[in-house]
Amino acid sequence: MKIVSFVLAGALFSVVPFVSSGTANADDIHMAQTRFGLADGSSNVLKINGRLTTPEIDGNGGMFVEKITEAGDADYLLVTNIGGTACPALFSIVRVAKASATPIAYFGNCNDEPKRMVVPGKSITLAFPAYRPLHFKGTPATTYVYTLATNELKQDGKPVPTACKGGKCE
Repeated sequence: MKIVSFVLAGALFSVVPFVSSGTANADDIHMAQTRFGLADGSSNVLKINGRLTTPEIDGNGGMFVEKITEAGDADYLLVTNIGGTACPALFSIVRVAKASATPIAYFGNCNDEPKRMVVPGKSITLAFPAYRPLHFKGTPATTYVYTLATNELKQDGKPVPTACKGGKCE
């Protein structure tokens, strides 16, 4: 899915609450239902049942939320942070449990169409093709693997930091 295709959808979603009853719909691309409540990124900050994650995770130009898998006592969300022309999208994985919701720092190479592979109960893989926008140097293809049991993220086989800076993922 290209982020560009969501421009019209984004415009429609901003109008729909004024036309409809205004109730939240878990089928909205900004929301996902977990076993622990509704994950809502429609205000460009992620909330689970109305409560912020720790650390807080903020979007740039928009935030898409999708439940991607579950394992044991946790559900895992894939959050897409919508950017601009130079970097259309970055991603975060959020571990949601009964008492907490914890995101990892945004990652990716700006390409908004990674190939996904989920090994249930084990890992989430996002393989990003090279990203070459007009007038910019771009970024090479890269693959990230998030291991559920250890909450570890590796880029092309090498561990990468997942801590958000200053108490926020942005």
